[in-house]
Amino acid sequence: MTTEEQAPIPDDGSKQLTDLILKGDHENAARVAVEIVAKSGSANDVVDTIADAMNIVSDLHEVERYSVAEVEKCEDAAEKALAAVRPRIKIDQRKIKGRVMVGSLLEDPHSFDKTLLLTMLEVGGFTAIDGGTDLSPEQVAGKVTHYKPDILAVPLITEVAARKLVDANTHIQDTGGKLRIIAYGRGARGLSGQKFTLVEADSFSAFSKIAEILISKV
Repeated sequence: MTTEEQAPIPDDGSKQLTDLILKGDHENAARVAVEIVAKSGSANDVVDTIADAMNIVSDLHEVERYSVAEVEKCEDAAEKALAAVRPRIKIDQRKIKGRVMVGSLLEDPHSFDKTLLLTMLEVGGFTAIDGGTDLSPEQVAGKVTHYKPDILAVPLITEVAARKLVDANTHIQDTGGKLRIIAYGRGARGLSGQKFTLVEADSFSAFSKIAEILISKV
């Protein structure tokens, strides 16, 4: 190993991890994530850093500085880092009745927020269903009919994807589906005030809302 490959982690390592994700360096992102947890003992803080890095990626894509291919490389690095620290993530285990489907829609540049929420739900002991990525409104309704979840959680990055969720809800209503819908992320802001969905800021607040809803059903 060269000195460069074994460069010490500056400060708490969060900046280095962010830079590695922005470069799409999945091997070193995973390594540094594990090293940060080993030093600090907190995987949850690393998860925050990974999520913040992907928010930066979304910003860069929005201003056309990152291509779709570059976004995909960053997403891969973020997912590898998340997987590397998953065993150390601390979430209170809950045995809660209820099924949660998480799926992302067409027009959003990446689906990391879906991966993050699914991970949190699984670690927390929830019955989580991966609804898939790049879904059309019709596909969302079809999966709701098939899986019959109690809650549908949808990460939204763009306004276009948010409009597709509105269409998806129409299709769900047409099929007689009854469930709670939670939209979360920057693209969900425009849905505030819509009666068909609850709007949360990010994966973490979406997780809290899901727990609140399902606990109240017990």
